[in-house]
Amino acid sequence: MRLEPAAFGRRAFVLPHLFEDMQTAAGVARLSIANRIFLVGAIPILVATIIGIASVFLLNQADDGRRGALVVSSVYRNVVAAMSSRDAYVEAQPSDRGRHMAAFEASFVGAYKGLNTLGQTVDELAATDAIASTTASLQRYRAAMGELGVATEKNDKLVADMNKRLATLIDYTDEARARQHASNMDVVTTLKERDESLRRAQDLTVAAEAARASMADLALERAAIGSSGLLAERAATFETVRLDNAVNRYAEKLEAAGLRDEASAFRGTYRSFLSGGGHEALLGWVDRRLKIDGTAVRALHDQLGELLAYTVQANETEQATQNIAIETLKLGQSMSRAVATRSIPGIETVIGDSRDLGDEIAALPISPLIQTEMLDALNLWREALVVMKDRLAEQNAVLMRMNETAGIMIFEVSSLNNSLSRDADEVSERVRLILIGGAAIALLAASICGILVARSITKPLKRLERGMIDRAANPNAGPLVDSGRRDEIGLMARATNYFLAELGKRESALTSAKEHTEKTLEELKKTQSELIQAEKLASLGQLVAGVAHEINTPLGVALTTATVVGEEARHFRDEVAGGRVTREAFDSFVERMNEGARLINANLERSAHLVQSFKQVAADQASGERRSFRMDAFADELFTSLGPMNKRAGHQISVECDPGLEMVSYPGALAQVLTNLLSNAYVHAFAGREGGQVAVRITSRGPGWVRVQFSDNGRGIPPRDRPRIFDPFFTTGRGSGSTGLGLHIVFNLVTATLGGTIEVDSQPGRGTRFVIDLPTEAPEPQPPFDEAA
Repeated sequence: MRLEPAAFGRRAFVLPHLFEDMQTAAGVARLSIANRIFLVGAIPILVATIIGIASVFLLNQADDGRRGALVVSSVYRNVVAAMSSRDAYVEAQPSDRGRHMAAFEASFVGAYKGLNTLGQTVDELAATDAIASTTASLQRYRAAMGELGVATEKNDKLVADMNKRLATLIDYTDEARARQHASNMDVVTTLKERDESLRRAQDLTVAAEAARASMADLALERAAIGSSGLLAERAATFETVRLDNAVNRYAEKLEAAGLRDEASAFRGTYRSFLSGGGHEALLGWVDRRLKIDGTAVRALHDQLGELLAYTVQANETEQATQNIAIETLKLGQSMSRAVATRSIPGIETVIGDSRDLGDEIAALPISPLIQTEMLDALNLWREALVVMKDRLAEQNAVLMRMNETAGIMIFEVSSLNNSLSRDADEVSERVRLILIGGAAIALLAASICGILVARSITKPLKRLERGMIDRAANPNAGPLVDSGRRDEIGLMARATNYFLAELGKRESALTSAKEHTEKTLEELKKTQSELIQAEKLASLGQLVAGVAHEINTPLGVALTTATVVGEEARHFRDEVAGGRVTREAFDSFVERMNEGARLINANLERSAHLVQSFKQVAADQASGERRSFRMDAFADELFTSLGPMNKRAGHQISVECDPGLEMVSYPGALAQVLTNLLSNAYVHAFAGREGGQVAVRITSRGPGWVRVQFSDNGRGIPPRDRPRIFDPFFTTGRGSGSTGLGLHIVFNLVTATLGGTIEVDSQPGRGTRFVIDLPTEAPEPQPPFDEAA
């Protein structure tokens, strides 16, 4: 349907006359379809315009309420954000409090601006009073935040000072512990020295007692010599040796103890005793040393006991000093927790613990100077802690006032939000009622007008539809009857009449063209069949010629060998007849006969194998029947029969086939495909060169499929020719006698007869590769095309 361009410009002048024309059905029929549709839309638009004008005022009020509710929501979020910033400020570290204070100020400014904006847009007295009250609460909250900031800064400074004093106390404690540790080390050194002296004194005492006992035993043996004779004399000699050993050990102990003069005096007294002197002097000297060494042992025992007692006490003092440091750290942690939680009872507990710690410090047996410094530091810290308790009480009071103010603000903002939202909902409800009523009126008017207009359009359209269906069945029925109308239906009828006339002319032309095309297609099919048959015969002729040439070689060798064997047999017969046969001649004749028989048999078997392969390939190419065969055996027979072609061309071919590939297909068509590919490679890929290489790889591609890859290392196919290589009669060797049907026949046999696909990949100078995917079961042959059908 085509509308006149000027129709849209005339609509403004059509509307005043539409209702006059609507009074009768004939008036509606005189209007164009575009004007009728415009009429259907104009009535709802008119009603909608009235409704819109009536609703604009109410919608503006609703928008004001909605905007006010959004502003109140923003104020509420800012108030909540300010409260969160306040809590984060109180709980943050001193270095981070500035960031949270800035966040609080930003939230306050946002809430304050929102309240000012809301006061400028809301006219209701109740809402204005609520806004003013909320603004006053917000300002009080900010002032309280300022007080909290000042108190918090003072507390931070006091906490820092207290931490320094606590660190000073810990330093004094570490110094006292270090001094006590050094003193303990001196005591340990002294204890080791006293222990060594006691050990030497005990060794001297033991050695002196041994020497004294030996002296006493020797004196007794000497007294018994006169009465006991020789036996007593021998015993005195033994005791003399024992005394000598004891005296030497004792003298060595004296020298080891640093008493060299005493050792010399003792040895002199001993020598006097050996020269016949009395033993009283020697015993008196030893008894004197025993008294001296015994007194030293007892004194050293007493000193060691005192040192051990002092060592235990010193270790306890060092441990107590270390415990003071640990208790000091615990006090610092307890203070930090109490300050962080603003706990007044926690601060009082820490103050009590600090007094206990002072008593422990006062009881330590350490340097009075350090002890006084430790007590002074602890007292200063405790005094600051008392001040901190008062400041935390002030801070808690400020926070309590802020919480009360925040609760009032939240309540006021929530009430204001509910009031504005309720007003907006009431206005929206009124607008909704107006829209529903107006829409019902517009729908009713549009429905009535739409029914009249639809009937004025659908009846002619149905009539036009029936006429077009009738002319489709009977083109000679004549033109449509509505072509005389002045609206769009008349335009459609006239266009349909013109279309029917042109359709008749083109149908006649198409019928003639179809007959000519069918005749040409039949001729092309006949020509194609003849060309394919000729190509098959030519391929078979090449195969026959090659096999005949290949058979000539082994048959010629067999014939020549048979002739030589016959000559040798006649010569041997003459030698036998003349009686001149030696053992050596007989053995030589037998060896030559065996060699001749082997050559004749090998060449005849080769000829028979070539003939058998030729017969099978020729039968496959000639019959074209669908049968079951093994792919490896088929490939061996085919390329064996094509061997003469390879030898004449001077190229090499390698064939690889996976064993066990069973096929149910057309071996003749497959042989024709591979023969044409090999011939195409020799003619085009290796044109003008020798030593080309062809590789055939036959593998399984999965269940039910076999892949044949035929590749050469020839000159490749140019990119411009690659898309056309399978087109009929396309060849680059027209001057050398090529017909351009080789690869076209290959494509038809692979896709139509064998039911597979073929793809080519080639790069100039890098050779060509054909990839053929074949089903293991080729499709059944299709019945010939029935032209009559």
